[in-house]
Amino acid sequence: MPGSAPRKKRPARPAASDYADKVSREAAKTARRADLSGVPRPLGDPLSGIVLVAEPPSDAGASARITDALRRSLAAVDLKDAYVVWPAADLPETLLSLEPSALVAVGPGAARAIDAAGYPLAKTPFSDAPEGTWFAWTKGALGLRLPALAPALTDDEAKRRFWRAFRSLRDLAPEGTPRR
Repeated sequence: MPGSAPRKKRPARPAASDYADKVSREAAKTARRADLSGVPRPLGDPLSGIVLVAEPPSDAGASARITDALRRSLAAVDLKDAYVVWPAADLPETLLSLEPSALVAVGPGAARAIDAAGYPLAKTPFSDAPEGTWFAWTKGALGLRLPALAPALTDDEAKRRFWRAFRSLRDLAPEGTPRR
């Protein structure tokens, strides 16, 4: 229009910033849904690229113990920023928005929930994967199926079985992390 000031162009935002904003919004939605449904809130950093889907606890007391055990176990393999969620109705959206480079099912219930999410690019179902061994979940993402954590809280053999499989996560730790 004649006489009007020229429009200023908005500076371009880096794609990484847009992605971080998108993931932050989705993570906030997931946390709100967790609060409404009674499952534990997600923990960790949704931008870490590592997502653990943990089997839902059977009761509120177990919830706190399982969350604490996961937090401590992740710290022991130097992955304290890994993002932990529990299966919920929004799991398909969560997986699509996060696009993890590594996805871990903690327990057979979590493996079934991931399979039921119907991720369109999945090559190998979690329920078919061997426990404690990395596999190609999608073309660009690894998968790992772990035993259930709840039995490991009270049974020494279950604890050893869980930890043997969980130690596979050390492969994702930053360079220079001491092996335990």
